[in-house]
Amino acid sequence: MQLDFQSPEFIANPYPTYARLREQAPVYLLESGNWLITRYHDIEYLLKSPRLNKDIPSMFNLRYGRDMSNEPVFRFHNNFWTMMDTPHQRKLIVKALNARKISDVRALVKNSAEQLISKWIACGQADLMNVFAYPLPIQVTCDMLNIELEQSLDFLEEIKLILRPAEPNLLNEAELDVSNAAALRLDRFFREICQQRRKQPGDDLVSQLLAAEEDGERLSEDDVICNLIMLFVSGYGTTANALCNILRLLFIYPDQRELLLAKPELFSNTVEEGLRFNSSGPLTFRTVIEPFEFNGVQIAPGDAIYLALDSANHDPEVFVDPDRFWIERPDLNKSLAFGLGSHYCLGARLGAVEVEVALETLFCKLPNLTIENVDQLKWEQIWVLRGLESLPVKW
Repeated sequence: MQLDFQSPEFIANPYPTYARLREQAPVYLLESGNWLITRYHDIEYLLKSPRLNKDIPSMFNLRYGRDMSNEPVFRFHNNFWTMMDTPHQRKLIVKALNARKISDVRALVKNSAEQLISKWIACGQADLMNVFAYPLPIQVTCDMLNIELEQSLDFLEEIKLILRPAEPNLLNEAELDVSNAAALRLDRFFREICQQRRKQPGDDLVSQLLAAEEDGERLSEDDVICNLIMLFVSGYGTTANALCNILRLLFIYPDQRELLLAKPELFSNTVEEGLRFNSSGPLTFRTVIEPFEFNGVQIAPGDAIYLALDSANHDPEVFVDPDRFWIERPDLNKSLAFGLGSHYCLGARLGAVEVEVALETLFCKLPNLTIENVDQLKWEQIWVLRGLESLPVKW
């Protein structure tokens, strides 16, 4: 079975392909040493398996056939995922991220959302992706870090560039140079912010990350910078896309939109179901650290395992009527949209609250909101992130 996971057809609707793979090739060879897993129970098992970890340096070196650790963009990925495999460091990050009360986060998001909407509400129409979905998580993150929004808006393109090494396709030398330059610009920006906060600490997230301590251990400056960059990555790559993906679903399924507006207590459910149905982060990956056989396939140390979370969330073995968008779904707690186990997404709480409050604010401020040609919207041609190119709306 030969499949093109970069084709416009697959990007537009990956679910028939995933269904074929779950049935015919649940352990699919992408390229030598790279496997794609699509069944829910297989992914659930592997997310917990001690045979896998996020040894990103080994995976990159194996795929490129040379030591990639000196390339700035790969060094960023290596540092981040190495840190995520260290329990003490994960605790430190969670401690800093959860320092704010959820009520404070909701108020911060609501204030940012209302400020953004006030800038263009008189226009009557807009590309919601560009005027709201992208700026909102960036604004919220800037507020949490106590930096000016204007300082970071230029970094949206940089975020896209540093994510490119996570794509299944290898970068050529020119693409690598562009991604490296973006990684260096981001590093310089956030290193300067860290130096400022060491001199003048406050109650912002940068200061909290620098000061966080667990059993006498602290994060290094490189660790802090990796996490600051990942906050913006999450805003661009998952939060913004999740917001627009869910809005699209609510207009494709007007009965569910009407139900939500009649029962606003379902906003949280709507976010969870939207992430299950169209995950903005459809893939995660692991590196094999010891050989094993899986579904009759021999997996070798150093192999890369891509786990198709979006496929798992449409597996009929687990979900009732999985291709139905259903905000009162009884099996919603089984969703793997945020991962599972020791690598459950650290920003899940913040991201879900941002999307929920953003939706509430939009429907409150723009009760006549409609989406232009909702069935003809185009997806960005990226497999590891699922998001729309644009979202034209009127009100």
